Amino acid sequence: MRKRDVPELASPEAAHGGMYRTKAFPFVSEGAVYCFGLREHLAEPSIPRGESAVSALLALRSGTVFGIATGERAHLLYFHPAFGVTHVGALGDRRAEGGALLDLGGHRLLGGWWGPEGGGLFRHSTNAEEAQGLEQFRGARSEIDRIARPTGVGGIAALAGPTAEGAAYGLTLPEGHLVCIAGERPRVQVLARVADAAPTLVALPDGRLLGACAEGRLWTYCPGEGRLEALDAHAPCQKGKRHVAGVRSLLLAGEGLVFGGTSVDGYLFSFDPASGAVANLGKPCRQSHLRALGQGRDGAIFGVAEEPQGMARLFRYDAGGVGFTDLGLLSAAFPECWTAHSVGSLAIGPSGEVYLGETDALSHLFVYYPPVQRA
Repeated sequence: MRKRDVPELASPEAAHGGMYRTKAFPFVSEGAVYCFGLREHLAEPSIPRGESAVSALLALRSGTVFGIATGERAHLLYFHPAFGVTHVGALGDRRAEGGALLDLGGHRLLGGWWGPEGGGLFRHSTNAEEAQGLEQFRGARSEIDRIARPTGVGGIAALAGPTAEGAAYGLTLPEGHLVCIAGERPRVQVLARVADAAPTLVALPDGRLLGACAEGRLWTYCPGEGRLEALDAHAPCQKGKRHVAGVRSLLLAGEGLVFGGTSVDGYLFSFDPASGAVANLGKPCRQSHLRALGQGRDGAIFGVAEEPQGMARLFRYDAGGVGFTDLGLLSAAFPECWTAHSVGSLAIGPSGEVYLGETDALSHLFVYYPPVQRA
């Protein structure tokens, strides 16, 4: 009797030779990843080990990217394709745990940092850094203009704004003061205080400020009325964890929605400022902290998920039905060969590239170029 051909599914082990590259490869493989040390090309590093955690990033339209490195001291730095990472200067001489940067327009930025013994606030003109070309061997540096703070006001953990009048707003830690920074010769005014404030702040289109506090509760402040309000809106968490729930990151997206990441369960959520509705969008991967968020030029949300003693993973969220994509661990072979364990800051560049700041004892700046989608 003639044997009849029947359909057959091969065992997965049959393709074992290519398993690592196709099935067990944990690193980002969609697009390209580059890694830069915190120093200029062919120059000795001037930001020492233990002071290099890139806690804040700001990408300007010119393509120059500024950052704040923290650790035993805080430093201001910037990335320029011609020079690599240039160290502008030290910001203080005390331990720093975080920082924030804000584009004020007119080639000016506002920055701050915070730590257990306080912190600081500064303004910086970016003309020299943005206007330079390839005709010089070292990156340009300009002065850091420090701004005095009232007594009892801590370091800056988050910044938002600026308004049409040029005012910016900041949140201090550990005190939780909400402050206004305004004027040609900037003055700092305390507006309110939020106990157990999360280190994040966004300016809503209607002029209100949005933040988060204990148990993942959202709050708003209306500058025109001087009204601080705790909203009946909480970031999502697993049942039974409300007492330890928190918000790690907030992002105002182009659609007017606010996206947020939690610090206990690793949920991505959205908040509609108009209706006050919170939606749990899900969990991109197993990690429990969504440390940083940014919106790409195509509308997709990029984020970093990490947990204590774990390795940071890059993910993408597409609201148009695709959902979450776990892009993987950050690792690069050029111009430096390095794999990131901890990543705490993210910024989107003018061409849609994603800048990611490592937050470790010896940190690096990563640049992720998403793949070009074919028509």
